[in-house]
Amino acid sequence: MVSRRKESLGGKRYNPLDVGYKMVISSLDALKKNGYIIQIIDNHNKGAITTIESTDKLVQWFKDTEWSDDRIDKKVGTYVTLRESRKQNNNAVYIDFEDTKYSKWLGERIRQYDQLLSNFKIALLNDDGVEDKEFKKFTIQRRFINHQATSHNMGFVFGGRISGPWVNLSSDLRKNITINGDTTVELDRSASNLNAMYQVITGAPYPRTDNPYQVEVDGVAVPKHITKNFSSFMQGSKSPKSAAHSVLNHYKRKALEVKNPKDKDIEKYTEYVEFKKSIKPTDIAQAFLDKHPKIANYFNKGKAYGDLISCWESDIVFEVVMELTKRGIPCLTVNNSFIVPLQYKDLVESMKDITSYVDRREKLKEMLT
Repeated sequence: MVSRRKESLGGKRYNPLDVGYKMVISSLDALKKNGYIIQIIDNHNKGAITTIESTDKLVQWFKDTEWSDDRIDKKVGTYVTLRESRKQNNNAVYIDFEDTKYSKWLGERIRQYDQLLSNFKIALLNDDGVEDKEFKKFTIQRRFINHQATSHNMGFVFGGRISGPWVNLSSDLRKNITINGDTTVELDRSASNLNAMYQVITGAPYPRTDNPYQVEVDGVAVPKHITKNFSSFMQGSKSPKSAAHSVLNHYKRKALEVKNPKDKDIEKYTEYVEFKKSIKPTDIAQAFLDKHPKIANYFNKGKAYGDLISCWESDIVFEVVMELTKRGIPCLTVNNSFIVPLQYKDLVESMKDITSYVDRREKLKEMLT
């Protein structure tokens, strides 16, 4: 799928080959005219995009020329991206920013990480153990969000997720990833975004040995999946009431609005609907905040602050990535988890939850005010 919109494809940072929309459109039309593709042009004024399908003639051309990915040169425009918080016509709007001391430092660290991964064969196997796909010529980036209402000195502090072509795979498919032929294991940070808040605000992870999502309301235990969702949505909401609304919509989407909902998502939705008949959602939110008094004041501060908390989590994940990169150990990340060859499981287990937050931007005091 590709867009035929007559609009800029971005500056040098995001479009290092300086490809224009006229070039894209004329290339598509030429391929169609010569019988190499079938082109289904939708109404792009309504935000739709064009679908293209290869013909037998194009497939044969690739065979005749013995084309392979090895003949493609990778050109990187940027390892750090910055987009507006709001989309236009359902498309992300990227900003051609001026580099800061931090973005230069970060870009170099991501380049080192990207280069390390390029030295390994990263593949996805099918259920029969046969290679289905090899991840090649990708570029690792950290993707930040710009919130215009915040201080101009607060660039590169919102979002910051680490990208990679494996992040959109389901957790089941990710189990089939191999690195240099070795089986991998995926390891999650414990209570990751909640612990990130503790690490940034208090300087240490959640201090108690119980489950941080284990709360009660009037002596009734709240199912942990419900508490966890309230924790997540209160990070970017403006009030416990709006968080409760988001929690309900979240359960509805996963259980009722997807094509083939999972049984576990239907069960969780049913359980939440029944549970809130006897326990007010706002009481669940308050019980959670009461359990975490040291960080309670940093919830319900709006969407921008939620993206700031996400960045804290991403920063800690990247601290682990940098340490593994120094040791020459390949590591793929998916939000708050690490995919590594099985031989490094114990090492990453020992690092992932205790690695400290480092104030690389030297703006922590400003972020916490």
